[in-house]
Amino acid sequence: MRLVYDPELDVALLVVDEGGAAGARHAAVGGVPAGSYVDAEYDEGGRLVAFEVIGARKVLPPEVLARAERE
Repeated sequence: MRLVYDPELDVALLVVDEGGAAGARHAAVGGVPAGSYVDAEYDEGGRLVAFEVIGARKVLPPEVLARAERE
């Protein structure tokens, strides 16, 4: 698992399975605070491969974003 963060766009990507991202399907995750959006990505078998977090500073702790890889 790895976390990649683009501070300029304020977008974080939590990759669960690097190999499953090709051809991934997307679904919005509910219950996210206003000003943020979370998208779950699933492979063709329905297994979770990643989460994309738009407005990451609003929902992820600063220390987590500080440790993330930079995009």
